[in-house]
Amino acid sequence: MILTVDIGNTNVNIGSFQGKRLISHFCIDNKSLIRQKATFHLGTSFLNGAENILIASVNPEMESIFYKCLDERYKKRVLRIGREIKLKIPILVETPEKVGVDRLLNALAAYRRTKTSTIVIDFGTAITFDVVSKKGEFLGGLILPGVKTSTYALNKQTAFLPKVDVKRPAKIIGKNTEDAISAGIYIGTVGAAIHILKEIRNEFRGVRKIIATGGDAKMFKEDIPKIDKFIPHLTLEGIRIAFAESFNL
Repeated sequence: MILTVDIGNTNVNIGSFQGKRLISHFCIDNKSLIRQKATFHLGTSFLNGAENILIASVNPEMESIFYKCLDERYKKRVLRIGREIKLKIPILVETPEKVGVDRLLNALAAYRRTKTSTIVIDFGTAITFDVVSKKGEFLGGLILPGVKTSTYALNKQTAFLPKVDVKRPAKIIGKNTEDAISAGIYIGTVGAAIHILKEIRNEFRGVRKIIATGGDAKMFKEDIPKIDKFIPHLTLEGIRIAFAESFNL
């Protein structure tokens, strides 16, 4: 069994794989991780059952806290994406070292599934649209604020707007402030996604598949019909694949 860990800006997602099969998964929000530190959710028996712990991180502060938690419970080898584990995907952008490892892992996992040109949408803290060529090359993408990031910004940057939980609206016009914010962010995100997908396909006419992932992906399933498949834990799958390919397993 291997343990895959995706340390993000909002959450730490953890999955255990038996071979190619994801057998369990859970999520820890970063605030809980900071508060609990040594009383970390992972049980000793669960950690000791893992042959390797594989870590991908876009959040150095949370990564450091996570390592401190591991030190108290786990003495085996910890392997990091981009260091001990090399990503076997050509990165055709101006500064490859600055691309978020989660975006690259999503692209890798998506291409290994589709084996053709693919757009990957990750609905997380940020919403990313990334393009993989028919040869499996990472071509770059777009980044815009995620749903929770948008609600947080409205709440913090205004005097009276509340922080809300966004959901699919029953009607386009909100009859109160909360519903207006929720509808605005939801419909705005859907509209942006549909337009971005159209523009990408206009520029990259050979794109065959669209895959969506991330914590908020399912929310938009009914309203973005161009998406071919929703894969909740694509980044974790990418970590597993990167490990297997790096060590020829």
